[in-house]
Amino acid sequence: MTTASPLTSLPARLALLTFFSLSSFFFLYKSRRLRQLRLASLPTPSPRDGADPRGKLFFASETGTSEALARRLLRLLSSEGLAFDLVDPSGYEPEDLQKENVVLMVASTWEDGRPPPNAEFLARWLSESAEDFRVGSILLARCKFAVFGVGSRSYGEGFNAAARGFSRWMRALGASEILPVGEGDVDAGDVDEVFGSWSTKVVRLLKGDLHEKDRRPGLNLENGTLEGSEEEEDYDEDEEELESAMADMEDIAGKGPSRKSSAASRNGDVTGEKKLAANGDLNGVKEMVNPIIRMNLERQGYKIIGSHSGVKLCRWTKSQLRGRGGCYKHSFYGIESHSIS
Repeated sequence: MTTASPLTSLPARLALLTFFSLSSFFFLYKSRRLRQLRLASLPTPSPRDGADPRGKLFFASETGTSEALARRLLRLLSSEGLAFDLVDPSGYEPEDLQKENVVLMVASTWEDGRPPPNAEFLARWLSESAEDFRVGSILLARCKFAVFGVGSRSYGEGFNAAARGFSRWMRALGASEILPVGEGDVDAGDVDEVFGSWSTKVVRLLKGDLHEKDRRPGLNLENGTLEGSEEEEDYDEDEEELESAMADMEDIAGKGPSRKSSAASRNGDVTGEKKLAANGDLNGVKEMVNPIIRMNLERQGYKIIGSHSGVKLCRWTKSQLRGRGGCYKHSFYGIESHSIS
């Protein structure tokens, strides 16, 4: 008579199956639990890598008016739970703008439409970057901004020129303007009232409950892009620039010979051609830098020397001069371009 093995009996098999099942569930639970604990211990990633979650509030001020308004806006933002840092542009590196999410600025206009001294470097950097094709038009694509200007209408076209300039340069570099430039007139005595209304709109917009009609036309707040009318305006501006360039070309090259000049040429009268040569090229010798190229280079910040060469300090050379490191030419080859005259 054979005796059944303990492992072949039904109860033993059930017990063994139960043991392995419970062990599997236990180890699965422990592994999931450990994974959850590891994930919980990791820092929460920012929605925008490298971006500063706190907004920046700049003040361009000489007499203290714009700084006082900026501090007033900072208190309002703090009371609404919006985290901002008050920043003096004189101690800020413009290269860090591409890391910012939101930038607000209160800017006074100083003599000749220029910004106050504490914001001159920031304004110059923005202006040169906006006109430099190497920088591109998406440098500040992640940044939303709004500008309020303090000025005097007695200066005519220079009224709030600094604030308008900051707005124009930021948009040229790809930043999204959430509200049109606010303009306060010290002569009218309504700066506080206008600034209060503008500040309220900014706060409501940042909190996401601003009515559609109060937003900057064509601004999509979800992705910070411009739609509709803004694209049409950009298209119109491109057409105007193209037409202007064509007009300049006609002015420089001359608008084709007229019937009268053709007849004079056939009759042996070349006075008209001599005048064109005298007006266009000196002594009939063509310049290597024609007026169109000269205009474009000067717009980008180049200094034209003679009629054939231009000099411009690149952004890395400027960085080198400020002691913030240079480009690969200096790092790898020891070429000090900032010392070359």
